[in-house]
Amino acid sequence: MLEEWLKELRKVSESSAVIVEGKMDRQALQKLGIKNIFTLEGKRLTDLSDLLEGFEKVVLLFDLDKHDERINSKVKEILTKQGYILIEDFREELRSRGILYVEDIDGEIRNLRCTDGAGQTIADVEEVGILAETCFSEEEQKKYKEAVLKVEYAPRGVG
Repeated sequence: MLEEWLKELRKVSESSAVIVEGKMDRQALQKLGIKNIFTLEGKRLTDLSDLLEGFEKVVLLFDLDKHDERINSKVKEILTKQGYILIEDFREELRSRGILYVEDIDGEIRNLRCTDGAGQTIADVEEVGILAETCFSEEEQKKYKEAVLKVEYAPRGVG
């Protein structure tokens, strides 16, 4: 399940570098709680070892379009020669699910969590570790928070 994939990626990212192509990818993963994300944007591939200093393991998480397939191959070749342990399982899982773009992971999780069963609530979403923002609009979050505050701060015995 995609939620398990996300949970495992969060765990792995605590001690491994995660490389993506650009800032949109980085922002999408940060929103999902992924750590140690590095982008190639504005950097030369020859500078990868400087970028990844202090890491032994590297998660390659480039998009699955033709352009990023070429980037993935080049980065894989360079990092392998430099002795890094490469983790590509996460990317392959995206491929098997038909998710081509890293920035779409957020939407895919939102779709899963928000359509799995009737009566999905923000509490349910938080319980499984997915941020409430992934399922609810800002307005829905605001209404929920206001409702919670009314319940929590209502005088006892009133009602």
